[in-house]
Amino acid sequence: MENGILPFLLSENTSQGFRPIAVPAGIKEQLLETAVKAPTATGLQAYSMIIIEDLEQRRLLSQACQGQSSLLEAPLVVSFCVDTYRIKYILEQYQQGFFLDNPLAFLLGICDAITAAQNMATAAGSKGLGATYISAFLNELEDIRKILKLPEYVFPVTILCLGYPVSAAPQKQGLKKIVYKDHYQEPGREQVTEFIQRHQHLFQNGVLQLYGARETIQNKGSQIWNSLQESGFFPRKELEKKGEVSSPVKLGLEKTLQVIRQAQRLTRKRKQFFFSRVNLCYKLAQYHLIRGHANRALDYFSQAILHIPEATELYCCIAVTHQHMGNRERSLSYFQKAVRLDTKEPYFHLWLGEAQTFWGEIEGAQKALDKALNLNPALAEAWLAKAKLLEKQTAWEDALSCYQRVENLRVGNPTLYNNIAVVYLQLGKTADAEIYCDKALRLKPKDPIILANKGLILSKIGKFKEAAECYTQALKVQPDNVDYLNNKGYCLMKIKQYQKALALYELTLEIQPGVLSVLENKASCLTLLGRGEEALSCYDEILRHTPEEPTVLNNKALCLAKLGRYRQALLYHQRSLEKDPNNSTFLGNTARCLIEMGQYERALEYLDLALQLKPGEPGLLSSKGICLDYLGRLDEALVCYNRALRLA
Repeated sequence: MENGILPFLLSENTSQGFRPIAVPAGIKEQLLETAVKAPTATGLQAYSMIIIEDLEQRRLLSQACQGQSSLLEAPLVVSFCVDTYRIKYILEQYQQGFFLDNPLAFLLGICDAITAAQNMATAAGSKGLGATYISAFLNELEDIRKILKLPEYVFPVTILCLGYPVSAAPQKQGLKKIVYKDHYQEPGREQVTEFIQRHQHLFQNGVLQLYGARETIQNKGSQIWNSLQESGFFPRKELEKKGEVSSPVKLGLEKTLQVIRQAQRLTRKRKQFFFSRVNLCYKLAQYHLIRGHANRALDYFSQAILHIPEATELYCCIAVTHQHMGNRERSLSYFQKAVRLDTKEPYFHLWLGEAQTFWGEIEGAQKALDKALNLNPALAEAWLAKAKLLEKQTAWEDALSCYQRVENLRVGNPTLYNNIAVVYLQLGKTADAEIYCDKALRLKPKDPIILANKGLILSKIGKFKEAAECYTQALKVQPDNVDYLNNKGYCLMKIKQYQKALALYELTLEIQPGVLSVLENKASCLTLLGRGEEALSCYDEILRHTPEEPTVLNNKALCLAKLGRYRQALLYHQRSLEKDPNNSTFLGNTARCLIEMGQYERALEYLDLALQLKPGEPGLLSSKGICLDYLGRLDEALVCYNRALRLA
């Protein structure tokens, strides 16, 4: 066996085409057996093999893999997939929790799948067969998943095409062995020279030309990430708060262009501006940014600097473009370079402070914005940026003070009035919040953001019907806004229009599947409609992503209790208390579950703990009265009932 395998491993073994000769059934079985015998990282065989024989499926796969002819010609085509769905299914049959829906399971599954594929390819070489690997990651992942009908927790890694080769592949230049002893070492000069010679087609005038490749890799990375989230291996981030979405990784295009236009106004003050190509560079850079070609924009800003080296604001344009691309270090370094070159321009300090706020460098941002305001106390943009920074620190009073300074500088600005309304809402001053929200709506009556904030204010004061109408108006402008749909559904639930609320939640999840806050609201709605089993499915999906979230554990327990499954409910109540032991609501719910099970002494213990936290809670006092009543302690029960009535 060794004599057959070693030459195969030492040679280029990618086939350049396959002869139309079927692989004998006996050899095929041996190849599958060698794949299964490969060592596994998980010990659970977290992969599956799919033999693809159907010609139509092969044709579709070939299209999804950029026209790979091997998929049509090879007698034997096997897809290797990470597979924890099978393990999940088996565990659930024995009522065990599923814990492999995480990145570690995915990475270990890749190890298992690739090891099995290589074992099969090596065995095939020993039998005189050729092999071609096709990476799923480099092709259309979603199309491959659909063609193979892969469920959640199953993900394609590679496709192996095997058969008798038409001819051997031409020998490639052997790669140099890169082996270190004991620890990693920095590449030496010889390695650098060899790399440049080997990949000289990527170099031009000594500069690596990878802009197109970089954009391709970034786009493919985003596709893989989304596909992994759809498969369940990486949880999606839920909406953080009603009316908000999680922080972006890259700066938005609108803000990026705003900074560039402000920089352009600074450049226009220079005498030579209109007598150079700089104006054209600005225009072309913005053009390419709008069309998603950020690297081309960087090229034009670099050209502009060659024409006017003293135009420090151009470094800020490069910085904000890097921020738009998500390049933190480059973004901050260019902003800091601009500030060093021109310490007197307040806008440079403002933009640096905004970038530091964006990247979470709060202390540095505070200093930069204060410097901008020292240079120009009337710079409204700097006061706005400082207000936003203070909001991040939940310093609402200070943020309000900044907004009021801006109000003195910019009278009649609806966005400003809306921001002030939001701060008043955070301070619990709903009356003031409503006044400013109404001022903003008088100026922009159809603005969806202001309408949504008005809805939030109305829901805070219990006017759910009016709040729902505000969200309806906002949705006329932005019909696919997940926040507005979710919040309107919540308002409809509060006025007991459960069917309408459920329809909104289902529409929201069609637009953006897997939003946890929407799933939780949907589960609550289903529970209220008496559709407990469906509600449990929602809670299970949420807990796959956030298995230790105490509120979800508590709500699932309430749903189980409503279905009469008290023992299971009690387990989830106890898990929620492990995460949040001083939550009086969780303690009270656990006690009520124990009351339904007839365990009054235990229920009393939980109620006493809850009442230590909230001594005047009528619901807890009433539940304690019930426990004492059942235990025959009627006088004590009567005291609890009377006190609950007084406080209700």
